[in-house]
Amino acid sequence: MVLEPSSQWQLDYGDTRCRIGRIFGEGETETALYLEQVEPSESLHWIVGGGIVTRLGSKFTSQFGPGFDPYITRSDIGLTISGFGDAVRGTGFEDSESNAESDEEEPIGLPHLDPNEGASVEWVRLSRGNRSYQLKLGNLKPVYEAMNTCMVNLVTYWGGDPELLRKRKTAPILTNLNLVAMQIQRHYPSQALSRGAQADLLIRAMVEADGTVSKCHITSLTQADLFDTEACRVMLKDAKFEPATDMDGRPMASYAIQRVLYRMSSNR
Repeated sequence: MVLEPSSQWQLDYGDTRCRIGRIFGEGETETALYLEQVEPSESLHWIVGGGIVTRLGSKFTSQFGPGFDPYITRSDIGLTISGFGDAVRGTGFEDSESNAESDEEEPIGLPHLDPNEGASVEWVRLSRGNRSYQLKLGNLKPVYEAMNTCMVNLVTYWGGDPELLRKRKTAPILTNLNLVAMQIQRHYPSQALSRGAQADLLIRAMVEADGTVSKCHITSLTQADLFDTEACRVMLKDAKFEPATDMDGRPMASYAIQRVLYRMSSNR
């Protein structure tokens, strides 16, 4: 089944992420696709929601074509998009295990999407067994360019200097991760604990040249209404960072992203 676009691309300039979305199909086949980034990166996250998703389950084949090969995708159970119902999501347009990492360490700079990669994608096909759904995306090059502009504006909003960040050799490194993780888990929100709620959060910290954290913000990757800002309080109080460095090896201010998983203990 091929679903044509039923809306234009809509770019959402949020203060925690850049997201662009489009609607496909109508009626029972109406489907939403969102592409988003929560930090500067060479890849993006995608999420598809709507009636077709219920028929796919949590394991299916994805292909962003014609430029990429199909790969097996496993998505979270219980994921939804408001107004569209069940949803599935993935990261990037190819199997992450197929990307061989180089042993040579390259300067990190300020990562961005490659518009030429976007030009190689015109559709996405999600399939399982004899069920196949193809969304006609159109050329994604202008979408990539819009996302790059959004992310530069977002980094500036966070308090970063995009021009200086492009000269980064290394990113900040959290040197006491185990302690920070233990402190965050120790303060599991009581309401969430009593209801058995779990969450995936991203902490965005601004790390100064001396390794101290000056700002912190939480972005939820899943529904997280019962989770407060305790993770940021721990980060501001206890986190120790090795600061980012420039091309000459000098410490510099930079953002840092840390994922936090709130999980219930298996022995409860």
